[in-house]
Amino acid sequence: MSATQDQPTTVYSGRFRHGIDRSRRVMVPSKWRPKSGKTELSVLPWPLGDQQFLLVLPPKRWNMVLERLNEMSLFDDQAAMAERVIGGSSAHLTLDKAGRLCLPEELAAVAGLRKEAMFVGRLNKFEIWEPGRFKENNKGNEAVAAAAIKNLNL
Repeated sequence: MSATQDQPTTVYSGRFRHGIDRSRRVMVPSKWRPKSGKTELSVLPWPLGDQQFLLVLPPKRWNMVLERLNEMSLFDDQAAMAERVIGGSSAHLTLDKAGRLCLPEELAAVAGLRKEAMFVGRLNKFEIWEPGRFKENNKGNEAVAAAAIKNLNL
């Protein structure tokens, strides 16, 4: 078992707003920072419809993605496209000593990140949004969210 698999799982919950500096560095919420400064977070754009944000996966979750892709046939065109999109657009980043991610220019541009970022927890992963896009995207989603939670049969 690798060192990252032995670590307790971080639960990414809540919403946080942080400024982005001229070098595209943004502070990751302190509760969400990996215990090891060498832990890579995998960051990829999530351009589904108008939901353009960055999806951030810790090592354990990223490895699950890789395993699923490896299970797909080499002759599956959709699998090849998924690998191409994920492999060609993702970045693997570590936090600096101040707890910041330095976002690559292309990823920041795709998500519209310039001055401020909204971190949104998704339990075993998190998203980084431009705050205005996040607000606009979530208008009227309360009914959809309520139905999804109801379907969990908690």
